Amino acid sequence: MRIPHAFCAVVLCAASAFAAHAQQSTSSNLVKAPTGVSKLPGGMNFNYDAQHGLITATGVQLKTTTQKSNSVSPTTGTIQLTINIKVLSHFETGTTYHCSVYALGGILDTDTATVDGGLENANTFAVGSGGSYTCTVKIPYSWTLPHDPGADSGLILAFGAAAVNPHSEVEHSTLQLDGVENLPANGATSTFTFNVAL
Repeated sequence: MRIPHAFCAVVLCAASAFAAHAQQSTSSNLVKAPTGVSKLPGGMNFNYDAQHGLITATGVQLKTTTQKSNSVSPTTGTIQLTINIKVLSHFETGTTYHCSVYALGGILDTDTATVDGGLENANTFAVGSGGSYTCTVKIPYSWTLPHDPGADSGLILAFGAAAVNPHSEVEHSTLQLDGVENLPANGATSTFTFNVAL
């Protein structure tokens, strides 16, 4: 039986649209975090450029502080993420696995889509063998946060993982959102573990 070219084109277009859409995450289905923040800032979207190992966010802006930099002590700490990758697809021998993390933390104003805090980007290669690989990403930070006990604060995490063949082509990638976590305590190390499949 011969499959018409038009049918193949429609199927390939639909598959491409699905693959492209899979690399964008939005804030539409987040659960309420213990911080009181129930949603990401309005219109915030994440994009994963797996080829360059970079996650970016659009639809949000960092608030510029009106205080002198030496008038507020910085909030410091470390965000540590472990991303466990289960390899379910059949990839070429020599394929490597790569993880990227985007962290945005501080005072969150969901009405105006502003964050008074900081953002961090980090990436690394996974280690492992067979069908199990692990990325461990440690992100130290130092953010100048205003003292505002009545404000909603939080930490937004987005993470991606990719399978890159020996020709440096991304064969499969995933982008996921954790939602809004509690803002880590000053000086603390906050640990998170996520599981993905490629």
